[in-house]
Order: sequence, then C-alpha cells, then structure tokens
Amino acid sequence: MTDAPKSLDEQLQDQRDQLETQIKDLESQLMRSKEAYLKILGAQEFSAIQKQQAEAASTENTTEAVDP
Repeated sequence: MTDAPKSLDEQLQDQRDQLETQIKDLESQLMRSKEAYLKILGAQEFSAIQKQQAEAASTENTTEAVDP
C-alpha cells in the first residue's frame, strides 16, 4: 500500500513538470508572437506615413505645375 501513494505522487510530479514546461514554452511563443505583431503594426504605421508624405509631395508638385 505504501507503493501506491508514492507512485501517485511520482505521477503527479511528472504531470506537474510537463505542464510547467508546456507553460514556459507557450509563454515564450506568445512573447515572440506579440513582438512580431508589434513589428507589423510599426511597419503599417510607417507605410501610412510614407503614403501621406508621397500624396503631399504629389499635391505640391501638381500645384507648382499649375501656378507658374
């Protein structure tokens, strides 16, 4: 009878260890995904700024061509 609780304790410890490892792996994966997401947001913001600047420059060039 003393073997059964020890075996159960060992099984529970193994499950705990596996879950701890799984949680650490998932947390690491989540952090990498968050970093990639933030990089994409930054790239979209940069792209939008470039587009606005190009449109502004195009408008200035069009205005200058008409005014002389």
